[in-house]
Amino acid sequence: MTRIILADAQPVFREGIKSLLADHQNNYQIEEAGNSAELRPALLAFHPDILILDYDPSFFDADEIFSTLSVIPECKVIIISGQKRKVDVLKLLDCNVYCYLTKECRKKDIHEAIHCAIHGEKFFCSFAVDVLLSDRKRTPFIPQIPPEGLSARETEIIRHIVRGKSNKEIASEMHLSQHTVHTHRRNIMKKLQLHSAVELCNYALESGIVRLEN
Repeated sequence: MTRIILADAQPVFREGIKSLLADHQNNYQIEEAGNSAELRPALLAFHPDILILDYDPSFFDADEIFSTLSVIPECKVIIISGQKRKVDVLKLLDCNVYCYLTKECRKKDIHEAIHCAIHGEKFFCSFAVDVLLSDRKRTPFIPQIPPEGLSARETEIIRHIVRGKSNKEIASEMHLSQHTVHTHRRNIMKKLQLHSAVELCNYALESGIVRLEN
């Protein structure tokens, strides 16, 4: 049983996500919160495995949320948001959320995000990746090791990760098993001494593995 908190100011949206999850084969225990005042006690009492949050600064305080989450570090955060301001997106990405989706994403993306979060993997939609990459132009970063320290396969996997591909999509494109891709991802992060997808994107850009298109 996976414990999930749905945090969204709109009850209709919460009902929609609950309906979507009810149709899935996995078993979920779900609690709800409509604002920060409801979310903090819910997090502490329910100890969720996953927090699905629509971050709206009018109803949720990001600093308060992540301060509370520091007490339950096993909780993985999935953002499903209508917010399009880059400053809000980057603030959340820098808090090391596991998955970031927009409300325009497909149903299967939500299921994929939950699957990735449960298994400790990252999943970003293309919008979040674009915001992240555009911001990295002005973020200085010194890679831990030169790109020649990576194998060709590892380099290709990094390119896929930075472009927001899931393990399943990477495995399909590279004709590998998902387990093999997962192992490569773990080894890449260990080799580069990195700890988040944000740091990996920085490394890929600064080392020239991925280049921004004008």
